Amino acid sequence: MLTLSQKDRDRLVVVREIGEGRVSMSEGARRLRIGVRQMRRLQRRYEREGDRVVVHGLRGRPSNRRLRAELRARALEKAREPLYADFGPTLLCEHLAREGIGPLSPCTLRLWMIEAELWTPRPRKQRHRRRRERRACVGELVLMDTSIHAWLEDRSSEEIVLIALIDDASSRLHARFFRRDTGAANRNLLIEYLERFGRMGAVYADRAGHFRVNFNRSKRQVEDQGEALTLIQRSLTALDIELIHALSPQAKGRVERLFGTLQDRLIKEMRVAGVSSLEEANAFLETTFIPFWDQRFTVDPASNVNAHRPLPEGVDLLALFAETEARMVRNDFTFRYRNQYFQIEKEQADGAMPKTRLTIEKRLDGTVLFRWRDRYLTPTPLAAPPTISVRPRAEPATERPLTGAAGKPIPPDHPWRRFPVLVGRGRFRVPAPVEASAPAALLPDTDSQVLTT
Repeated sequence: MLTLSQKDRDRLVVVREIGEGRVSMSEGARRLRIGVRQMRRLQRRYEREGDRVVVHGLRGRPSNRRLRAELRARALEKAREPLYADFGPTLLCEHLAREGIGPLSPCTLRLWMIEAELWTPRPRKQRHRRRRERRACVGELVLMDTSIHAWLEDRSSEEIVLIALIDDASSRLHARFFRRDTGAANRNLLIEYLERFGRMGAVYADRAGHFRVNFNRSKRQVEDQGEALTLIQRSLTALDIELIHALSPQAKGRVERLFGTLQDRLIKEMRVAGVSSLEEANAFLETTFIPFWDQRFTVDPASNVNAHRPLPEGVDLLALFAETEARMVRNDFTFRYRNQYFQIEKEQADGAMPKTRLTIEKRLDGTVLFRWRDRYLTPTPLAAPPTISVRPRAEPATERPLTGAAGKPIPPDHPWRRFPVLVGRGRFRVPAPVEASAPAALLPDTDSQVLTT
């Protein structure tokens, strides 16, 4: 039984109309988009074969490039063996090649195994995603990410990365080039954004190490997970800014599409401008490209309300985003930092300082400040303590041979050799057992055991 497609049925209608004389040969050829000579050949075949003329002659026939039936039978016979019962198509194909069964493709073997019900294809699970609408106000949500790319192409051997912040409501861009994607680089860009625009409502970022402490599955780490915060998490929480972690690249698709555009346009614009260093790239980005971006690619938000909030009074962003360490203050008002002792002077000392912790701030501008509670101190570095010389250990005393009064060696069967003899401080030599009946000349010269008390 023939199964005709819609295209075959349309061709058959035209051929029948020509056979009935309702349509001319040239008109039928034009409708089928073929030549008149081909239309005549088709009409003659229709008179001989009937409706089968619209079906391709190779339909239902095996391919001339098909593999041999013996090869298929041998491969399926191996797949049915208990030894290969749990083998997948790829691994089984490798083992068949070792035994000389082939050449065979894993895809072909997979189709054969599916037809023989020896392999069940795994259903594809496509996760459903719903389009997220833009936020209504500027500053309500800002997406942050890093792009590691050959931004300078072959004009420089210097490797740089681009860290960008894009507003979700308006696509406004704030970006900067850095040498590496580090926590300090991300904190620097956040400080620049906060100083220029104010506090955003939320930051949407990935789960990199400088945004989130990533734990293993051990029980202890899961229990401590709620207590561990990164510097960026701690600082944004202090500023009442929500940090949202994306579970997939598609979740932060706006900043991912941003990098797709920048890796095309920005690279070519910098090539035309002859940018070949990090400083030139940042200058071009700030003075030329970002103004062009704001004019060309930003959109009007749904609301005219600016959701940015001003910074709290008296807040020091460098102190807030600084790396901190804690040191114990000793009873003599000293503490140790980087193998250096510091003395807190009397003018800044407090009676409650001993046995409490002092905070050391390593700021992004390179300065190191010492803070006790809410007070910043200026301790005095102390000179290094004198090195303590270590007396070299004395060599062990050498054991002297036992001699008599005239300097002659004592024979092995002498009573002195039968009892422990003091040979050093707290060290005794125990003589080896000696048979009393044996002559002294025939006794072996054995080493004695030395005991230490």
